[in-house]
Amino acid sequence: MAASETVGKERVDVARRNGRRRVGILIAACAAVLAAAFLAPARFPNSFGLAMPFEAALPWLGVLVALLLIAALARRAWLGILVSLVAVAAWSWVFVPRILPLEPVAMVGNTDTVSVLSQNVRVSAGDTAGARATAEKLRGEGADLLALQEIAPEQRETVAVALRETYPYEAHASTVGLWSRYPILTSEPLDLGLGWDRALRATIATPGGDTEVYVVHAASARIDGHAPRDEMLAELAEEIRNDGSPRIIAAGDFNASSDDRSFVPLRELLAEPRQGAGGFGFSWPAQFPVVRLDHILLRGFDAREMTTTPIGDSDHLAVSAVLRPSA
Repeated sequence: MAASETVGKERVDVARRNGRRRVGILIAACAAVLAAAFLAPARFPNSFGLAMPFEAALPWLGVLVALLLIAALARRAWLGILVSLVAVAAWSWVFVPRILPLEPVAMVGNTDTVSVLSQNVRVSAGDTAGARATAEKLRGEGADLLALQEIAPEQRETVAVALRETYPYEAHASTVGLWSRYPILTSEPLDLGLGWDRALRATIATPGGDTEVYVVHAASARIDGHAPRDEMLAELAEEIRNDGSPRIIAAGDFNASSDDRSFVPLRELLAEPRQGAGGFGFSWPAQFPVVRLDHILLRGFDAREMTTTPIGDSDHLAVSAVLRPSA
């Protein structure tokens, strides 16, 4: 082989190695950013309001990590492979414990349970037939407590009439309602800093002792504006922080994903059960759920079941749980 050919081949090899190194560095940088996002999402800046969709998409970013790992393997980019594996480990450490199936709770001693169903039902003012049909479907689910959001005030009585035989006790605050098989001892509307009532708190005589129930429909959240929602969630967290009740259920459409930095303080105060069958429990949009906006949060209860179910024409899935008072 001529000396010129040897030099040319060496140059090609060097160029390939350099190209592989650059690709590896790029993949490693992207994987490192994702690993940091999984482990500390709240540290990422909220530039242009992008933190909210970014935090909502965090579970899905595991797909991007997998693609980075595949690309690094294909290019034999060892640095990229190493850091991508770190990102895989970070995603797994954060999210795998959440998506494991709910462990059955042993029914020892007190076997009383309370079942809860929460849904943003989206009952509009002019749709009386739809309101009645939705209420009948909800009644058919057999829950002990129904926490409903987005009921037009004009349709409240229609819904109440359809539910009253099964749920003789009810409380309301604007478009939010609570129906119960058990006596509602007290109730009060909550504006949570919004300026008008869009939540309520009720004391219910449930098996095992009285329970404080919060039903919430947080303000809408968009990239270009979610300050009212953030204020409502902060006010709710303060209410619960000051609530000394040993048993609390907070249910509703929080308009926030589980990793949203405005929702995390609530998750630190109350537990959110895993899904009975496993998975993330995404609840919106109903046709193809990609994010969990609807939550049931607990204190003083163990969950025996947790599911999402399509009911009626709502764009939100219903979230339901079967609960046993903690020992």
